[in-house]
Amino acid sequence: MAEQEPTAEQLAQIAAENEEDEHSVNYKPPAQKSIREIQELDKDDESLRKYKEALLGRVAVAADPNVPNVIVTRLTLVCSTAPGPLELDLTGELSTGRALVLAPSGGVSWRCMPGLMCGELGGVRAPAEPPCPSPGDLESFKKQSFVLKEGVEYRIKISFRVNREIVSGMKYIQHTYRKGVKIDKTDYMVGSYGPRAEEYEFLTPAEEAPKGMLARGSYNVKSRFTDDDRTDHLSWEWNLTIKKEWKD
Repeated sequence: MAEQEPTAEQLAQIAAENEEDEHSVNYKPPAQKSIREIQELDKDDESLRKYKEALLGRVAVAADPNVPNVIVTRLTLVCSTAPGPLELDLTGELSTGRALVLAPSGGVSWRCMPGLMCGELGGVRAPAEPPCPSPGDLESFKKQSFVLKEGVEYRIKISFRVNREIVSGMKYIQHTYRKGVKIDKTDYMVGSYGPRAEEYEFLTPAEEAPKGMLARGSYNVKSRFTDDDRTDHLSWEWNLTIKKEWKD
């Protein structure tokens, strides 16, 4: 049976139910200080020096100035019942090829794999496939879609690095559209982070995927990672398809 598409009136009702109060808040973030400035403050106070070191770690401030301070590396849908990985590589740092693997939607499909030559499968050349998009090719994500079974519990995980300076008030903002109508806007407060070699990970609270005949179908998601200074660290679009079963 074909899925019943929601009408424009039903989408408008969903959007109204999800509308959040977006009144501006008169909040002015404090003036930002560099890591070096913080380290130089009261440097003769040994107890304060140790306290700052405990908070910031042994930070090397001589980072490459040409590298962005914040780099968003991955978006992952964390779902314990998913048959395969649900992840977007947002960096473009690794070379990729395609391998035949179990797709999140079930069955066997081609998938980009770091360090693998295109068309290679266990040392055997598979039939030629169209060129695979590079990791971090944000435009290509608009043509791909995660499949999520209706009603399952999932969380969104954002992986990112901070390279040079403390970043205050980072936020992950997500707008969800159905048939061109915005039906949801969610802001997640990520927090403030200092530079370090290891990646940070932020997990959203658990959510339940939409369910029911009207909820099944395709959703377009516009994501943005920003901060108190309204710096756009990364914006990207991706798609989500809600189905009755993982294999549908």
